[in-house]
Formats: sequence, structure tokens, C-alpha cells
Amino acid sequence: MTTAGLIAKKIGMTRMVTPEGQMTAVTLLQITPQKVTKILTADRDGYTGYQIGYFEKREKRLAKPDISRLRKASVDNNFTRFKEFRADALPAGYDLGAPLAVSAFEGIPSVDVTGITKGRGFTGTPVRWNTAVGRMTHGSRHHRRPGSLGMRATPGRVFKNRPNPGHYGDEQVTIQNLKILDIDTVNSVIAVQGAVPGHRDGYLCVYPSLKIKAPKAKK
Repeated sequence: MTTAGLIAKKIGMTRMVTPEGQMTAVTLLQITPQKVTKILTADRDGYTGYQIGYFEKREKRLAKPDISRLRKASVDNNFTRFKEFRADALPAGYDLGAPLAVSAFEGIPSVDVTGITKGRGFTGTPVRWNTAVGRMTHGSRHHRRPGSLGMRATPGRVFKNRPNPGHYGDEQVTIQNLKILDIDTVNSVIAVQGAVPGHRDGYLCVYPSLKIKAPKAKK
């Protein structure tokens, strides 16, 4: 196993030509500077894995406990964000203070990407749930309303999980089986086929795919 997951920053989207000669949309993910700040063991933590530190700031912006544990882990960087990745066994080379690079994804055909979607604020049902709108003419007064919420005296309440207006977006989403089309080791960037959650310059968790798609049989 080369890696159980890394942190990447979403640069943006572009397009590439696949090996089959088709033009496709891709998302560029940059593996920013990050290091192993903690080794997780089953005896002490209850599971095996490692912790990554990323997103640097000036030292005076850090809390003293964070500075102390970073220096104890032989990390000179002033990381302010940390993320744990669980694994059945610790990958080779993931020692305390070891830097992690984009080369960890070499030989991995596809990845799963987890991030926070863009926040859309308070929206109505046509935007949030893609419901139909009412007629816009003849004084219907029912344009973008959700419609009737319940029924008569029985059961006399609004059912749960009904598609109503509310807060849309700003939630954790995972996109599975995004094919890796290219790895740029010079700029530490990987190009994955398709879209990923979040805004530009947002941070994402990138894992090797749990469900690898089998190649299509040629006719």
C-alpha cells in the first residue's frame, strides 16, 4: 500500500484528452506541503493510521501546545490543520515527520475525494430539491411555493424528510471512483476525471478508491 490518503487543494477545472482520444473535463488537485505529525497505533489509539499536518501559518499564530507537539515530532513547519487517516497497516516510509508527496498516488487508478460543498444559503424547493414551479400567469399566486405540507386530521402532522425550503449546500460529500488521468510530480498536481465538491482553493481529502471499476469489455 502506497498511501491511505492525503490532503489536496482544489486548483480548478480544465479539460484533457483521454488515452481513448475523447475530450473530458478534469479537476486539478495540488498536493500541498504536508508531513506526518503522529503515528496511530492499535494499542494506544484503538486503531492504526497516521495524522497529517498541513496549511502553514506564522509561528506566533499557533497555540503553544501545537508548537510543542510539532517540534516533538521533528516537524519544522508551522501547521495549523491536522487530519487522521486510518489504515490496516502503516504504509512504508510514513515515519514521524516524513514529508508526503504526490508520488504516493503513482500506480493508483482511481481515487475517492471528500470535501465540503459550496454553501448556497437559504433556498426554495426548486433550487434545493429540483421541484417543478407553478404557473406564472393568470393570478395563480403559486409560483415557487412548496405546495401543501400535510393532509387532514389524520395523521395531522407534516412528515419528516419532506423536501422543504432550507439551508442548501455546505455539507460533507464524497465522490467515488474518479479516474486519475495524469500525475505532475514537478508541480505536485494530479488530474482526476470529473468534478469534486468545494470551491477553488478549498482543501479535500483524497483516498485510493474502495470500489475500483472493472474495465469495459471491448465489443
